[in-house]
Amino acid sequence: MAKAPSKTSNTAVKHVTLGFGVPATSDPHHFKVIIPKSNSGQVQINEYLGLQAQSDEFAVIERVLLDRSRWTAIRSEVQRTFNVRLKSYGLSTSTWQAGENVVDRLLGKELCVLAWAIEGMDVENIPVAVRNWLALVPEERWWLFGMTARSTGSADDRDVGWRIALRHALGDIVQAEQVEFSQNKDANYSREVTRSQDIKETSETYSDKQLNNGSGLLLHVSSENGNPLLPLAHASTKLDQDDLAIGEENLFLFEAKHAKAIGLPVGNKSSPEFLVKKGSTANIAMAKSLRPAIRDLRQQMLEQGILLQQGEVYSFSQDYLFKSPSAAACVIAGNPRSGMDAWKDLQGHSLKDLGYGKKA
Repeated sequence: MAKAPSKTSNTAVKHVTLGFGVPATSDPHHFKVIIPKSNSGQVQINEYLGLQAQSDEFAVIERVLLDRSRWTAIRSEVQRTFNVRLKSYGLSTSTWQAGENVVDRLLGKELCVLAWAIEGMDVENIPVAVRNWLALVPEERWWLFGMTARSTGSADDRDVGWRIALRHALGDIVQAEQVEFSQNKDANYSREVTRSQDIKETSETYSDKQLNNGSGLLLHVSSENGNPLLPLAHASTKLDQDDLAIGEENLFLFEAKHAKAIGLPVGNKSSPEFLVKKGSTANIAMAKSLRPAIRDLRQQMLEQGILLQQGEVYSFSQDYLFKSPSAAACVIAGNPRSGMDAWKDLQGHSLKDLGYGKKA
């Protein structure tokens, strides 16, 4: 394999690729983005395992279906980001076209993370998700893909487990301080691409170049002060192995109208307290049926600055420990709720399903 010149350069040799960085070899592992000619048709993202597939039955995995309006909201920025990365490694760029668009296997994983996050999101909130997606380095996106794909990675797994967690992490928390905005007038919410090191030796594919850069990385999908909203783990560039582990069993989610919250039970399983994480939101409106004690608690949290109004919701300025899951759910929803039913883990199991609240 030819060496790059003494002055390190990653554009010395240009290898033949198809679409967005897919090597022009026999049946490579890659993704396809299928865009129908009809403006109303759904966009399909599939993973093709190629020669890695154990059988024809499992050679293609349908990863996600996106409404056309949601695809339109991300397509330009994804194309720009991918092309900047490909160009920096001396590979041909591409554009989205009606029909089948082939995408390098690592870029395809990154696209799935964004697509999963926005598939059920209001269109007006998608620019926030794109900004937060851009704030992640590639290794972090690969890690998120690996964790999501293990249990909720098919097109039929919408609104379940990790798919909900991605929507919270990318859609609800603006990590503006992590984003360096581009001055390019055509990129409204992009950042300059940085690399961890120069590439001294050319490789046949974009994937190979990226993996040669791989190193341990700490994932931190976080709120503005750095408190994690997803569990922390060391990222790996080899995401298909079964040895990836994460302590996700304690993370619970709750949504009610505009409110979206993340937390975990604390203490005795028969009568747990409940810790709501900073960056969670609560509805402003209160139902007449809300108990006076909950009304008083909300008012106290406002006076203490624990709840701060941000637009149409209150935002938690810090972690807050409630005396019970129900108290947490009622404060967040603004109406009576059973916390044992309201809070659900990443697999969709409620606290009640998992045995919380049962007397010994």
